[in-house]
Amino acid sequence: MIHGMESFRSRSAPKGASRARYLANLFGRELRLARMTVGLTQADLGRLAEVTQQQVSLVERGVGGASLLTCSRLAAACGHELGWRLYPVATVRLRDSGQLELAQAVTAAAHPSWRPRLEVPVAPGDQRAADLVLSGLRESIHIEIERALVDFQAQLRSAQLKREALAAREDRPIRLVIAVPDTRSTRAKLAPFTQLIANALPAASTEIWRTIRTGEPLTRDGILFVRAPRQGRGPG
Repeated sequence: MIHGMESFRSRSAPKGASRARYLANLFGRELRLARMTVGLTQADLGRLAEVTQQQVSLVERGVGGASLLTCSRLAAACGHELGWRLYPVATVRLRDSGQLELAQAVTAAAHPSWRPRLEVPVAPGDQRAADLVLSGLRESIHIEIERALVDFQAQLRSAQLKREALAAREDRPIRLVIAVPDTRSTRAKLAPFTQLIANALPAASTEIWRTIRTGEPLTRDGILFVRAPRQGRGPG
């Protein structure tokens, strides 16, 4: 597990550095345009943002490693607001994220008619992957495994987008299942989203487990509570 995480980080470091350089250059160009639009010199902007003219010059050239605070102050001094967001372009491997044990609990219970596949690319050239796909005779079940519910609505939307990409190249219905640890903490975090779950994920956990064990079609999306094997209990 530790080796896998180290490998993931070693691959991610060069990509992160390249992205940082690109964003620094992009911000520098946009800052220069914003400054010129409002008629400020570099010295004027530096004075308003409480940085030196040299720092403004470095930022506009995309060099110098300016802090987030400095960039935000420079943007504000031009009458702008710096936006910053994180969005998925690739999927962390199951073994690196600690989700593999839940995937194994599901596949261990699966009827022989299901063909389980782990980390299935959602489309050619797309770095995103579905955590687990059970392919059956009449439908497939796309299972996204969420051990940590940080932002359930965002995590659900991300899973729905993956399912849409998978469905575009499949010749059968694809049901979406969000698999989560069967713990009190998880249920407490999901409690505020009762109505959302009823609308978007109406299939109950017991219904999904029955489908997994029998090979029968699921026919609708749902949420699955999984008891990890290491907790000393069987799944479902």
